[in-house]
Amino acid sequence: MTTAAITIHPADPADYAEIVDILVASYAEYQTSFEQSDRWEAYLKDIRDSLDNPHLTELWIAKIEDRIVGTVQLFETAHHAYPNFELPIVYPFIRLLGVDPEWRGHGIARELLQRCVQSAKEMGKNTVYLYTGGQMLNAIRLYERFGFIEDPEFSSVNGGGNAICYRYDF
Repeated sequence: MTTAAITIHPADPADYAEIVDILVASYAEYQTSFEQSDRWEAYLKDIRDSLDNPHLTELWIAKIEDRIVGTVQLFETAHHAYPNFELPIVYPFIRLLGVDPEWRGHGIARELLQRCVQSAKEMGKNTVYLYTGGQMLNAIRLYERFGFIEDPEFSSVNGGGNAICYRYDF
């Protein structure tokens, strides 16, 4: 854990460029898991475009002092998080949790997840969901240590990889 205080704030549009930089840096370790470069480029485009999703309910940033070191998105439902897919998950859905690689291991991701849980409680819900890729082993460990469990009903394996659906009940 860091000795500096982590604070969680709603993002402002002025933060968007820095948020995209953090997301791109935090997901860069997975670039080699994309077999084709055009798939990686499409993934980066999805990351950049995610801030323009009109269904984005909450966009949180984590700061240490005045520096943005992490971010996470929360949607009311899975369909709002992924409008191009018919997903029948009608609970808050976490998307694109990212922490600046220089700041990993300081509890930032845990604080961002906790903020999403709190928001879900404020929405009157008792569960949150998220997807992660099977190749994202560090993310999987984080989610499982936090208390997320896989929901095999919504996990899938296809030509694009292994999409693991996790849920956290509270």
